[in-house]
Amino acid sequence: MCMQTSNVRPYQRWRWGGDQIFHDTIIPASRTIPGTKIKNYRIDIREFLSFSNNAIVGEAIKEATKNLPDHLRLRFYTRGNGHFDFRADVIFEWLRTLNYLPGKRSFDQWYFPEETLALGGGDCEDLAFLFAALLMQSGISSYCVRVVLGSVQIHNSIGPKKTRKHDHAWVVYQKESGGWEIFDPLARVRYPNAVDQPKMETTEIEYVPVFVFNNDHLWLASTPEASVTTDSLQTYLNQRTFWKNFNPKFAAGVHNSIFDEALSEMGLWDRLFVKSVSLGIDVNTASYDPRDHFDSAYMAEGWARVQTHLATGNLTDFGLATHAIADFYAHSMYGEFAKLQPGSNSIIPFDPLVNPETQYGKPLLYDFSGLDLPDSILTPQDAAQHWNGKLISGQWFRWFAGYPNDLNSQRKDRQTLPDHDCLAVDAPTTDTVNHYFVKQGTYANQFSLRRQAAIDHIRKEYSVWPGR
Repeated sequence: MCMQTSNVRPYQRWRWGGDQIFHDTIIPASRTIPGTKIKNYRIDIREFLSFSNNAIVGEAIKEATKNLPDHLRLRFYTRGNGHFDFRADVIFEWLRTLNYLPGKRSFDQWYFPEETLALGGGDCEDLAFLFAALLMQSGISSYCVRVVLGSVQIHNSIGPKKTRKHDHAWVVYQKESGGWEIFDPLARVRYPNAVDQPKMETTEIEYVPVFVFNNDHLWLASTPEASVTTDSLQTYLNQRTFWKNFNPKFAAGVHNSIFDEALSEMGLWDRLFVKSVSLGIDVNTASYDPRDHFDSAYMAEGWARVQTHLATGNLTDFGLATHAIADFYAHSMYGEFAKLQPGSNSIIPFDPLVNPETQYGKPLLYDFSGLDLPDSILTPQDAAQHWNGKLISGQWFRWFAGYPNDLNSQRKDRQTLPDHDCLAVDAPTTDTVNHYFVKQGTYANQFSLRRQAAIDHIRKEYSVWPGR
């Protein structure tokens, strides 16, 4: 729905809490029973997360918080708005003290959290188990935590092999706003033996779950991967393989956030908070308002909200404002008509205080033929004529989302706009064949122009932000 801030494909289409309880939770252990030669006895996979008030894991929590300023340590240990999300961010950053230690990626060599701590690291499963245990030890409910067993899929838009799949494990956490966020420990830990690989702008990473579990249940996910690999849990685990010709640091490295680039001068914890606010408004569709995302051609109304939020000096408001700014470039047609910077291939960032017409390099004329206009009472030709001369964005009406009561009288008029997915440039690539810019062959260039304009605009707003 909104400007993609990294090369990770949008993942909210999966139900990360799990779709169907899977009762087969038993796997063979690799450990020999002390004093015997008995091994491969049966254990429950949930044992790797069955920790309550564990002193060793608790010591790691103290290590993660010991260098926090007093006011941030208070935030970590109290129950205020956003404090649980803050705990997850702090613990995730602490993973930088651990190492990636490659293994055979086999369940019979998984380590328990205390063992991973003693080793100073582990492979993806070991680190996922540890991170989940740390979240729950910090006071986050296990209801909001899942370890995911699935795959990372590498999508290249060029080359003979466009998609590669690698078995992986990571953690998802349900934020206070209700949406699930991916926490991949491999995005934080150190790689003492890893060889850097060049970054490819044409690469996207997609996280696809098969099983998710916490200390209470194991769930099967409703994904294409799960539908062909789930005879039993042990059968699935036996099929998982160690990575070949794949550097995990490369996958973690493509998390190239707009906010990290635009707000590089902002303190780490404030930047994490801004990113958390941005994600929260994106996934909380129940309180969706098109003015917060520059959807449905609400241009003036959207900028009025941005200016109000920027003026308060409040960090939450700043997060809402910068999210909206990024969405303006992703959702509106400004990138199509904007003037270029002198002597460059970059567009001039939009200035809401300047007459918009002076910022356009060509007339605002549209062609809606072949585009999806849900519930429109006009033909595509008449609808385009209706909106010619006005800066527009697509309509984002979804059955599962809320909608402001004060805008209901305008819905019929806004339904003469193309659907959001036909105009928005949220990600480096799109599978929507009837997209406005796909049809023109300019989609990739539009994404590059818009992304850089969003970075430049947010960086400029931060330089004069009263809360700085």
